[in-house]
Amino acid sequence: MISNNEHIEKLPNAPLQEVIFEIRWDLNINPDSNREFDEGFAIALGTLATLLKNDFPHIVRKIPDDFPTDLLNYSVIYQFWKGEDIWPVLQLGPGIFTVNDTDKKYCWKDTFFPLILESTNKLFEAYNQKINLNFCSLRYIDAVKLKDYQVTVKDNLLPFIHDSLKIELHNHFDTLGPMEGLNLNQTFGLKDGSALHINVTTGSDKKTHDPTLVWQTAIVKKGRFTRNEMTKWCTHAHEIISPLFKEMTRGKFYDSFTRSVSI
Repeated sequence: MISNNEHIEKLPNAPLQEVIFEIRWDLNINPDSNREFDEGFAIALGTLATLLKNDFPHIVRKIPDDFPTDLLNYSVIYQFWKGEDIWPVLQLGPGIFTVNDTDKKYCWKDTFFPLILESTNKLFEAYNQKINLNFCSLRYIDAVKLKDYQVTVKDNLLPFIHDSLKIELHNHFDTLGPMEGLNLNQTFGLKDGSALHINVTTGSDKKTHDPTLVWQTAIVKKGRFTRNEMTKWCTHAHEIISPLFKEMTRGKFYDSFTRSVSI
């Protein structure tokens, strides 16, 4: 993030792993089974695939073909890629649609926000504009390798979190041993009825298996949205998360993202 209007897209050593925009909508009730299901899903899937075929022709089904879709409400089933593992990716399931991107491609103003608008417009077209939205979220997942900052989970993780993310943790009792992992969740209510979710956890790099620190910041709102309200909310959520990233990481930690290599 180099300004309050952008997240971290232009940082040479950005920690961004993935950004996810997600919407959900009301499901129908099957009168025979009294279970929820997405009545328009099957037709919308084919229509959306046609609408996306020029830009996202590579379709992947994440769930086995013989698994009933009515057991997968609000779960992603299909992915639409530009090519095999070429980001960004769009995801669809009964009652759920997401837009995902990574640091290599991410730019809020030039690519990600326009893709949200374009892809959701096609989603509404595929459903004949019968979607009643009830959930929106914008989530950023960031991570760094702890060894790049001379940090280990057992020895100096909590001071590092305090200095780097401005979160102070201290156990006022004998822990009986060194720390081996961390998973911290915080939720804060916002004036517009949205909620800010912050999660800080330890993990490991998928390729090198090096210990990592992962932090997620998300704005989530449950309630009724029109298409215009969804767009305005999305902009509003980004305007909160973007400066928050810089505020949380200000100082040496943020400065390390402005360098072309890790410190």
